[in-house]
Amino acid sequence: MTQDAPRNTYAKIDALKYRTRAACALLGVSDVTLRSYSENSGIEIQRAATAVAVRLFDINTLFRLTDWRRASGLVKVPKQAGKPVFVTVDVVKGGTGKTTTAVETAIHLQFLGLRVLAIDLDVQANLTQCFGYEDDIVLEEIEHFGVTKEALIEQTFAKLVKPFIEYKRTRRAMPDLTGMIKKPFGQHGPHVIGADTYLGDLELDIANSTGPREMLFKAMFDLSLEGKIPGFDLSQYDVVIMDCPPNVSLTSTAALAAADLVIAPVRMDSFAVKGLRRLIGEIESVEESYKVRPELVILPTHYSPQFSRISRMQASVNQYADSLAPHPISLSEEFPKAIENYLPLALQRPTSNASKEYQVFAEFIHGKILQIAATKAKKATHETS
Repeated sequence: MTQDAPRNTYAKIDALKYRTRAACALLGVSDVTLRSYSENSGIEIQRAATAVAVRLFDINTLFRLTDWRRASGLVKVPKQAGKPVFVTVDVVKGGTGKTTTAVETAIHLQFLGLRVLAIDLDVQANLTQCFGYEDDIVLEEIEHFGVTKEALIEQTFAKLVKPFIEYKRTRRAMPDLTGMIKKPFGQHGPHVIGADTYLGDLELDIANSTGPREMLFKAMFDLSLEGKIPGFDLSQYDVVIMDCPPNVSLTSTAALAAADLVIAPVRMDSFAVKGLRRLIGEIESVEESYKVRPELVILPTHYSPQFSRISRMQASVNQYADSLAPHPISLSEEFPKAIENYLPLALQRPTSNASKEYQVFAEFIHGKILQIAATKAKKATHETS
């Protein structure tokens, strides 16, 4: 049994200390700019207990600096507060880097100044684990694992959907869901709704609901933005990222219908284009039925010029050139290892090539989010005028 103080997640976050180079990589700034932030923000920076007392940044400090930078107008954020952009990460195939993309994008978007909520919609709960939580630990075991009750996943997205279905039928007030949204890195970092094995109930609940099932999540999100779901206030976020299961499901379709933007990771060392075509078919079906169509971004992953089939895969993907992200994610052995430490790779190895590639991708998505948010704001103004 550990003798350390109990942790709120399984990740050993307190042990993470970043020197200047790593801190600059996470914030995407120069050493001079970081020094200016440190001096002007009033946030105390630790010093190493060594002969040369170099600056050491912990996770909380970096996210506090990010929040200060946002409040100071030093980063670009959506102008209309309280109207998040919904992003669904989905493709009808496993092993493409879907969860990795959701996790790393969420972390980098937060460092870019956006307020992020990540929702795990996959019963495998890999996103949940990447953010420091285990899906199958019970209260009686927390002392053995050296964690607090906060490390438990006691409420999943299914706990929200079932009462909402009842609300639609009876208009009975929604229950207070405080505690469902986790804050693995504190208030200033990205927030998370975790998953566990009971998330599988979600499919049955959606199947048994009345009305347009595909629009269930969108209707629920709209109710949240009206302030009618205690403990589930989406108006505090700039972006909500949903990580879908790797198969066609009612859950995935509802997430697609609620999305403003869909990210589809396509593995470049296998024939994953078939899954992409299936996804596009789902998007077109939702558009035909409900006149909503999210923007699609295709992200090539596991890219390596050494694979002989890369050229064939590239030719297949190029037929969707208008939707392709400008830079692929290279094949790396670091991503599978990251989950073992209950932390996103960006926080474990911020200066690695793999982390840098996702940072570039997140910057691209950041631009998309600002464009979508501006379009939504303009539309809302037009509708109220």
